[in-house]
Amino acid sequence: MKIAVASDDGLAISTHFGRSAGFVIFVAEGSEIVKCDYRSNSAGHHHEGECNHEQDQGQHSHAGFLAALQDCQVVICRGMGRRAIVDMKANGIAVAITSEPVDVATAAKLYVQGKLPATDESVCCKH
Repeated sequence: MKIAVASDDGLAISTHFGRSAGFVIFVAEGSEIVKCDYRSNSAGHHHEGECNHEQDQGQHSHAGFLAALQDCQVVICRGMGRRAIVDMKANGIAVAITSEPVDVATAAKLYVQGKLPATDESVCCKH
């Protein structure tokens, strides 16, 4: 299983999925993390004010994120807009939004152990 954790520095979980600088990708076998890597968020980095979901549906896409994370089964973050959640789920990527005060590696480990308190409901007030 591949787990993408949104992060700006490779250590802390990013507060917003779309604005994160990148993703720490963890590879899990069973309940153990066996490998990790980092991918820059160059595919669709949303800056403050750029993501207006009130526009016509055709003017906004999460295709860049979906392409960058297509080999992942789950994404962990602290916040994500509702449309991004819908797009992730429609493409087979589970969403785990957590407020647990842990670093990216601990979050990934807790997730594979089924112990990460998380939701798949939008907690991004601007979307």
